[in-house]
Amino acid sequence: MKERIGAIDAWGTLITKEGATRWPDEFHHIFKRYKSGPKITEGMEVEEMLADMDEADVDIVVLSAFEYGDVKVISNAEVAEIVKKYPKRFVGCGTVDLCQKPMKVLDDLKRMVEEHDMVALRLEPYAYGNGMTGAPPNQKMYWPVYAKCCELNIPVTLQVGHTGPLLPSEPGRPIYLDEVALTFPELTLIGAHLGQPWHEEMMILAWKHPNVYIETSARAPKFWPDSFKHFVSSYGQDKALWATDYPLLGYKRCVDEARDLGLSFEAEKKLLRENTIKAFKLEGRI
Repeated sequence: MKERIGAIDAWGTLITKEGATRWPDEFHHIFKRYKSGPKITEGMEVEEMLADMDEADVDIVVLSAFEYGDVKVISNAEVAEIVKKYPKRFVGCGTVDLCQKPMKVLDDLKRMVEEHDMVALRLEPYAYGNGMTGAPPNQKMYWPVYAKCCELNIPVTLQVGHTGPLLPSEPGRPIYLDEVALTFPELTLIGAHLGQPWHEEMMILAWKHPNVYIETSARAPKFWPDSFKHFVSSYGQDKALWATDYPLLGYKRCVDEARDLGLSFEAEKKLLRENTIKAFKLEGRI
């Protein structure tokens, strides 16, 4: 009998019923494109998310906060409360608003880790602008945050590739992370959403830099580019993290499609579990 692989989702979100009312208008069209259903547009209880995880054999979710500026779909404090209640099923990924003054951002980052017990920082380069331009992740506003993350020993996961919401895509070019990885070799960087249409850039950065990983949230395995399927099965199998962006995509579908890729047992185990443990420094925690 094949050994069980309990999956770890590198990027999931709990959208509560209250949180669902906080989505800004620019996000709603992508929910329709994905045919995501009421769990993202109307919200749900945590027990519903746990039931979906159990059905798909998902052990743990890196549960992400989602707030920037006036957008507060789920806060760091809300994520921390869920993780505290279900410590064997969730670890927290928090966020800060880079548009604040640097020392305020660093105070928030320290509090995020020390008070809310977050294991990672989530950043959205499209969000740090005026809605038409964002801020690529090699700009100086990020530098103090990267240094503080090195000090706190937490990874940074960033949106890369085009944006689904009606917000600027250009700040998500993966190549901007090349400078960051070279400047901060101590910092683990995780490029989220695969990086399409620049996934080749993201793949080569993950291959090049020991501290760079690529994850697959919001991209169903059935539709992964052939070059990325080859990446996870061969030369990049140590650098790819399985993720869903749940509830944008459902767990059962994403697990089943990943297991239908025809990967070796070792490559599948790395993709679904082991690489996420390594990138998020979860050894001894789960």
